[in-house]
Amino acid sequence: MSRKRIAIDAWASYISPEGAKLWPEEFHHIFRKYRSPDIMVKGQAIESMIAEMDAAGVDRVVLSAFYHKDVAVVTNDQVAAFVRRYPDRFVGAGTVNVLRRPMDIAREVERQVKELGMVAIRLEPYMYGDGMTGLPPNDKHYWPVYIKCSELGVPVCIQIGHTGPLLPSECGRPIYLDEVALAFPELTIIGCHLGQPWHDEMMTLAWKHPNLYVETSARGPKHWPASFVEFARGWGRDKVIWATDYPLLGFDRTLTELEALGLSEDVFCKVVRDNAVRAFRLDKR
Repeated sequence: MSRKRIAIDAWASYISPEGAKLWPEEFHHIFRKYRSPDIMVKGQAIESMIAEMDAAGVDRVVLSAFYHKDVAVVTNDQVAAFVRRYPDRFVGAGTVNVLRRPMDIAREVERQVKELGMVAIRLEPYMYGDGMTGLPPNDKHYWPVYIKCSELGVPVCIQIGHTGPLLPSECGRPIYLDEVALAFPELTIIGCHLGQPWHDEMMTLAWKHPNLYVETSARGPKHWPASFVEFARGWGRDKVIWATDYPLLGFDRTLTELEALGLSEDVFCKVVRDNAVRAFRLDKR
């Protein structure tokens, strides 16, 4: 039976054959642990990605740029180009380096939203450090992003939990988002990668703050903690957003695992579509 095409993947990347050659060494071991497809290291044509979306029942994806320090596997401008080419299948999420000068960061966020049409800015705290320690998201270096995204009405997507790559994890503690959510109540904050091993902390924060969501990229539903399954099914049903981190995890693989959890139709629709539409304001785009 074919799956109805309603799902919105909140984090996916297009990896071209050229971009696949640029992964930093710190990332390669996690591809093997996840048993990810060869696409991660060989790349593919964009049409192949869209064909996978069609086969799995994925309507749209939030297509994400990815930089590690100054190396871009996929650039902000490349993401914007694919969104322009396939506007009914992709919306874009850009990224910035928060260690730059504050006004440069603010101007770049504005450029990405107003000129490139990005619907979100994605940040990964483990990248802003020396490889042993990272920069937690309540640090002042992030504030130009938060201020500008609040002004422009776009969410900030922040990696939470331990890192798969051989990079620091402590900066991904969800509790750091408590201060951010209190300081910026107008800002939509999406905590990405579920937050393990601190998922209970993340769930409580998402329940507490109206502007805070938890997103499941890189965490297949088959391996969600029992407490998180209950959160998605019940008291967090309006705060959970499905994502893959494709091609790390595949569209069909994660949707099949999600269906196996036996969620009600109403909750399933919230997790794979409705919550993403609200958080990314896709109904206004």
